[in-house]
Amino acid sequence: MSVWKKYPVKYIALASAMGFFAYKFVISKYYNFGRAKYIVIESIEDWNMHETEIIKMFNKSKVIGLDCEWVTIDEERKPVSLLQLANDSGFCVLVRLSCLPVWLMPPALNNLLFDETILKVGVGVSEDANKLFNDYCLEVHGFVDLRYLVKDIKEIQGKSMSLKSLGRELLGIDLNKSKELRCSYWDTSHLSNEQIQYAADDAIIAAKIFTEIQKRNTNFILGNKTKFLKEIIPYIDVPFKQVFINSSKKSDGLPTLKKPYKTRYSKPRQRPMYDNCQLVAPDGELLCSCDKGKAEWYIYKGLGEKISDDPFTVRLNFEPSGRPTLDNVFYTKEKSNQCVVCGKTENFHRKLVVPSEYRKYFPNLMKKNLSHDVLLLCVHCHKKSNMLDQLMRQKLAKMCDAPLGCKKNVKFKFNPELARVKSAATALKTNGNKIPEWRQQELKKVISDYYEVPLVTDEILDEALNIEVSAINNSFISHGLKVYQYFCENDGLIQFEKMWRQHFLDTMKPQFLPAMWSVEHNHKRLAIQVINHEREVDFEESILGLTPELVDEIKELK
Repeated sequence: MSVWKKYPVKYIALASAMGFFAYKFVISKYYNFGRAKYIVIESIEDWNMHETEIIKMFNKSKVIGLDCEWVTIDEERKPVSLLQLANDSGFCVLVRLSCLPVWLMPPALNNLLFDETILKVGVGVSEDANKLFNDYCLEVHGFVDLRYLVKDIKEIQGKSMSLKSLGRELLGIDLNKSKELRCSYWDTSHLSNEQIQYAADDAIIAAKIFTEIQKRNTNFILGNKTKFLKEIIPYIDVPFKQVFINSSKKSDGLPTLKKPYKTRYSKPRQRPMYDNCQLVAPDGELLCSCDKGKAEWYIYKGLGEKISDDPFTVRLNFEPSGRPTLDNVFYTKEKSNQCVVCGKTENFHRKLVVPSEYRKYFPNLMKKNLSHDVLLLCVHCHKKSNMLDQLMRQKLAKMCDAPLGCKKNVKFKFNPELARVKSAATALKTNGNKIPEWRQQELKKVISDYYEVPLVTDEILDEALNIEVSAINNSFISHGLKVYQYFCENDGLIQFEKMWRQHFLDTMKPQFLPAMWSVEHNHKRLAIQVINHEREVDFEESILGLTPELVDEIKELK
């Protein structure tokens, strides 16, 4: 019997209508941002209130769309203001990092970003990861740039791979990317509804695009995602601008990267740092505490003999050049293998109290005996300390007119004209036959005008393909060098050293510092060496900033 005879037309029409509305409901639930849930975090209390739900939702989805917003003033980028995290169902968390004290950054947020089993996806996500690390010491692992995954999708060929373009081509969604919203003031006391919608949409769309790509590459209905996830492993934690080997040759497999992406954060130290072995003079006076390798070296070279196993002690068979005096007594003290802040006794990082980006410019005389300013911190305290150091860097950036990084202060200057030439050559080389004739002529004119030639030959095209779009900025001075120069001309390096040491004490409040650790360590000894000409000085003494009181004290010791 015909279906038309078995069921009246009105029932078929009703079923069709119900099917249509069911379809529209599913589609709207998947794409309609009106059903999304936004959680705005503006304080630690806000985070604590929603932490359980946030962690549960993102652990369940295993894929997070990630994006950041910040403020740029006079071409200088300020620290990230807003971190957007979302899954493809529309659950979105907007963390106003600029409102949270860096020393109270939620550990659960750290762990979520660090967890490499949860993918963080987006366009330019590696740049966002770098900003989060540089500004707040938040380390992002497991990130994937969506542009890697769409390179072979037909709709994207020859088109922009911006988030807006990917959303339009793959999802049929036209994101609002107005300059008014994009460049709005993200550090405002309260975000507007438009800002919240704009920020959330970016993260949600990123997660939805990943799901769409995954659906196209797997048997989505049966949930067979394992193969796809294995195929994207080479793209995890790899910046999109990474150069490929044999990129001009087509291959059936995934492209091979020249070098793997290196983590920004080293693994914690598992072995003890301090062996607390002892070196003693021929008469038995303790000279210093050292590691076992150094102590055994004196034995191996025939310069000393072991006289004890506990503690491991080597007596030198020659008269040392000097004996411990003043601050050098610090190096005779036993040191504990524990976090100097909280006292934990495992998994350490070495903390440079005076960051190497400044110390490397110091005169050699101030680079000796640096172990005083190398301390052990547990993983949590080390990250917290690095976050707080960013506040100090920002303070120094203003004080010394030494930008941390902006268009005015870069080692390589980007040349837009050269970029247009290279872009035109790339388009002609890769998609020449697919480009309309009129557009080909426009692109060739860009190249011919630059090289001042009537025709674009293959040789000219190849040269344009390999053109460098950035040139060395000869006026570039790094932040570290500029700060060093400022203190050489003003307060002096001794004051700068004291500033960082005091900063560590004030911000971290360490409870387990080594005996005799001091903000003024080595300054009296340094003054003696310079004033009494005990060491060859190959720098202007004025850069040290020796105070009259310290000079008078040294003269009285003569």
